[in-house]
Formats: sequence, structure tokens, C-alpha cells
Amino acid sequence: MRVALYQRSPTFGESDFLQSYVASQPDWRIALRSSDDGSGATLKRPGLQRVLAAARSGAIDVLVVNHMYNLSRTTRHLADLLDELTSLGVRVVSAADPGLDTGSPFGLFLVRVVSAVAEIEYTGALADRRDRLRRKQESVDESPLAG
Repeated sequence: MRVALYQRSPTFGESDFLQSYVASQPDWRIALRSSDDGSGATLKRPGLQRVLAAARSGAIDVLVVNHMYNLSRTTRHLADLLDELTSLGVRVVSAADPGLDTGSPFGLFLVRVVSAVAEIEYTGALADRRDRLRRKQESVDESPLAG
């Protein structure tokens, strides 16, 4: 099995972890290593595009990521990526949570559920941050020292 490793904003030791995960799988060999430092909110990342080009050319069989959200922070983008990759015969696996594996219908279902929950949490965190900033600004505006 030809494997691509993809990392978005790699953390210390992540490359070693992914490589050891691949080494633990019989008959898997790393064919491509790719990473990005860009936002997970966009698909316009050079490293991700290299992975997609390799998938489209038939150069990889498996894509290994640390976490599925490394592919995308939005459910829609992740669903589009998974649809394309699985239609090309590329299996997507999370090394940190091997149950999230598109190699089976149940694994694909789990990936989609987990990504939807992650997006809900992310959206809620953004809303909380906006509310805190708004309250902080209101308290500054109400200050007797405010001009």
C-alpha cells in the first residue's frame, strides 16, 4: 500500500508518530509526505493539493493524518475531500484514532459524525469569543473614563 502522510500545522513529534503508525501496518510504505501551515478553513493549501494530485494520478492508496480535522475545519469541505478521495479508491485513516478510517462504511460514518460535532464545537467557540469581545467593548464604552 502506497501511503501519503499529511500534516497541517505539524506539532513536535507528529512526523515520528505518523511514520511509526505506518511502519506498524503490514505492507504499507510511505510514498508521499506533505504538510501545510495554512488555515484549515480553506482547501487552497499547497500540501493538500499535492496529496489530491497524487490521489488523482493513482500514486497513493492510503492517506494518513493525525486527526481528521487536519484535512479541514468545516464539515462541507471534509465531506467533499472524503467523497473525492474515496471515489478515487484512497482510504483515509486517522493515526491518533484508528477507528476513524474510511475503509469501511461504519468508519466513514464515524468520520462524518465526528467532523460535524467538531464543527459545532468550533462554531460555538467562535461565537463565545465574539460574545466576550462584545461584552468587553461594551464595558469599556460604559466606563466613566470613556470619552
